[in-house]
Amino acid sequence: MRGEAVKFLKNLRGEVKIISHNDVDGICSLAIMLNFLKKRGIREEHEVTKVPIEKLDKSRTMIFLDINTDNALKFASENSLIIDHHQFSKKPGISFYNPVETDEKSYIPASYLVYEVCSELENMEEVKWIAAVGVIGDKGDENSELCRKFVDSFENKEELDLISDYIFSATLVEQEGGYEEILKILLEAKSSNEVIQEPYFKECYDTIQNEISKSKNKIEREGNIIFVEVISPYNIKSIVASHILEKNKNIIVVSYSAFEDSYNISTRTNTGINLGKIVKKIAGLCGGDGGGHRKAAGAKIEKKKLSVFKEEFISEVEKFGK
Repeated sequence: MRGEAVKFLKNLRGEVKIISHNDVDGICSLAIMLNFLKKRGIREEHEVTKVPIEKLDKSRTMIFLDINTDNALKFASENSLIIDHHQFSKKPGISFYNPVETDEKSYIPASYLVYEVCSELENMEEVKWIAAVGVIGDKGDENSELCRKFVDSFENKEELDLISDYIFSATLVEQEGGYEEILKILLEAKSSNEVIQEPYFKECYDTIQNEISKSKNKIEREGNIIFVEVISPYNIKSIVASHILEKNKNIIVVSYSAFEDSYNISTRTNTGINLGKIVKKIAGLCGGDGGGHRKAAGAKIEKKKLSVFKEEFISEVEKFGK
């Protein structure tokens, strides 16, 4: 658990490769870790990636941040550390920190976990606000009392919330090419207020807000499940799903977009159903991968299996209600 992660970082020498998820939580986790490694004089190489990971050199010392534990274990060695908060099926035999191990309902984003672990070895106060941005980006403050108190401790909470939206927008507009620019801004900023003033972020944010307002969505409803196909050149399906969720009670939103020969899917809910388990199970039946949290999960499936995914999803939700 946390002690294993602290011990791994304390004994870390030489060079390490960091693999981090490409969402707000993953990017903020990486920024915090990079700040920590610089303080310790440890050389690093980092990679911001989509999930699930498909290829990776197993021979190096590695740190996985906000990468599903089951997925990371396919590439991790005994010289690896995993800091994650997604549900997992197999307990690692290596150093890892995931609160879900002791509390299945735990929802503490990786940004907070990385900040917490690094703070045991170095003074990380200067990047505390980055941890809060990551927590907000993964809705930790809405799903965890610990995270809510953490975020509420900042007087500029609204500013941090906007930065989270800025980062998310930049990842959508720039995709792979924007990660280094985002990290550069976060690590060079002396305060969160400096980030708010960044023209780069403002431009990306305005682009996505404009796209949301004009995107064409096809909506179907089956009981308390809302299926929505999002047609846009940008990956805004999770935003659309969250907006629908905010306007309805006791529902499940399945938002999906076509991409080459596959469908990318985002699910959100404000019910008691465990989306992480359901999506992981069904994605495997549809020639893809998936998983996530109780209230938010995602998947990538074969394009021809969309109807199967919908049918199986409806069936699993009905089982939950019995």
